Amino acid sequence: MAEVEVASTQAGAGCANCGGNVGLEEETDPLPGQAHPTGLLTDKVQRESALAKMRGFGADAFRDQSRPLVLAPSWLLAHINDEMVLLADHEVVVKNGRIEEVRPRTGSTDERVDMPGQLLLPGLISMHSHVAGGAATRGYVEGNLTPMSKGAPLRQGRQFLKAMVLLEDLPDEDLDTMTALNLAEILRGGCTTQVEMSKGLRSMQSYVRVAREFGIRGYPSGAVPGMKRILPIWKRGTDDQVLFDSVPETLAEIQENLDYARTINGVDDGRILPMMAPATNAVHTPETFAAMKSAAQELHGLHIHLQAGYGRAPQPDKVAMNRLWGQDEIPWLHSMGIFDGSVRVFGAHLLGIDFERDLPLLANSSFTFANCPSGTGAGVTPAQWPWPEVLGAGVNSGIGLDTHSNDYIENLKMAVIYGRIRADFLGDSTPVPMVRPSIWTAVEAATLGGARGLGREDLGRIAVGAKADLTSIDVSGLFVGVGTVPREPLNHLMYANGLSVRNVMTDGQWQVRDGALTIVDEAALVHKAGKVVQRIWDDMAADGVFVDEPRSDLIPAASLS
Repeated sequence: MAEVEVASTQAGAGCANCGGNVGLEEETDPLPGQAHPTGLLTDKVQRESALAKMRGFGADAFRDQSRPLVLAPSWLLAHINDEMVLLADHEVVVKNGRIEEVRPRTGSTDERVDMPGQLLLPGLISMHSHVAGGAATRGYVEGNLTPMSKGAPLRQGRQFLKAMVLLEDLPDEDLDTMTALNLAEILRGGCTTQVEMSKGLRSMQSYVRVAREFGIRGYPSGAVPGMKRILPIWKRGTDDQVLFDSVPETLAEIQENLDYARTINGVDDGRILPMMAPATNAVHTPETFAAMKSAAQELHGLHIHLQAGYGRAPQPDKVAMNRLWGQDEIPWLHSMGIFDGSVRVFGAHLLGIDFERDLPLLANSSFTFANCPSGTGAGVTPAQWPWPEVLGAGVNSGIGLDTHSNDYIENLKMAVIYGRIRADFLGDSTPVPMVRPSIWTAVEAATLGGARGLGREDLGRIAVGAKADLTSIDVSGLFVGVGTVPREPLNHLMYANGLSVRNVMTDGQWQVRDGALTIVDEAALVHKAGKVVQRIWDDMAADGVFVDEPRSDLIPAASLS
């Protein structure tokens, strides 16, 4: 449902009705053989932000922060006495980038945005992402049969790592275009903070450039080794000399990432706070992990994959770790002090772990599990993420977008559905306690869980003094609601998606207003990114990535003898 905003029109903002672009020209694509006239995307974003403002998408996108702004939804999810509490007919007062007051609805004459039929939530937090790769890796992996499946004969799938390598080869402008498209989607879906593991230093730098332009809150890192180096080390088979020979270059890459992180640490009023990220643990040694941990202690955390148990036995990463270090992944990391509380650790996936042995090692205040329900592609690895067991062990958890789907609301729903499938089907044989999640569980992970992991009492909550990172979602309109204010609005999120998000702000500045991005011209960005994706896909097609796949897989009857 549309909002009603009461505010004065800014001088010089052009005609909001006709969208007149006074003094600005629309960009056109260059002719073949000509250089692009605009340079990096940051220049383009600045112009298009001004155009969006003039067209009326967000005349208040750059509003005076010192003026109070009242947000009046039908429902809001407040934080009271360390609990999430739904409040009807309340409003939130935003001033100077923070929440100044949460109060019953008043007749205040302050600037206000009425949000009938909407639910106001804290800005959603993604605990694991590879932002640049999203759009280029979706739409062709969903038919893959991963080694996590049981019973069906394995077959060749369509690998998206090739796209990740090609992204790292793009010119800065094209790489920024891909980053911008994915970050625009992420914002449009209500996510204001990302714990980002870019697939290399160049992708991290691109993330930072665009996140700063869009006003996003990010905890970026560049995976080490990056995509330009990792594959020969990771896919080395039993030739472990390849790993040992890589150590000097990996140490140099760690230092290069740390040097860059120092230059952007805390910029934009603390919205950008970098971390360190080992790409995957099988490509590291105790020496490189010690360097990684030391760098992470100087910054804001260590962002890791926990996935050595991926696939059917024998899993190559698990075999390699036991061959080299005599331990499985989590015990090996524990033996090196990775979980000793001296650095915040954010771990994605937890595939193939020993629940009874490993979960107690992770149940501490310095570790957060990133549950990524659309990881490997929507529906490709359903219910494999052990979120119910993690919840049962008291391990802190959040929701991660991972790579392919930038729709946070869809991932929220999948977290609940996959978690319930896992709990319902494995509940009578589980070796550890499990929690059957609800939408309340998922929203708590998406807000307070992420904030706890980051050590931020000013994020993930609607409370006085918290950052004004806020998202409103239509829970009363078509498909989601029933045309009236819902009795239990969180349940309606199970029928929503990213397009149900109506408004998003970070630090009190609008990024989405009434369903429209204020920070970039969506149509122009999609058009430009589509050309980049097409070139990537053409290269992948020439490399034989798009193999034929069956429309279904037959699982033969199990032998009971």
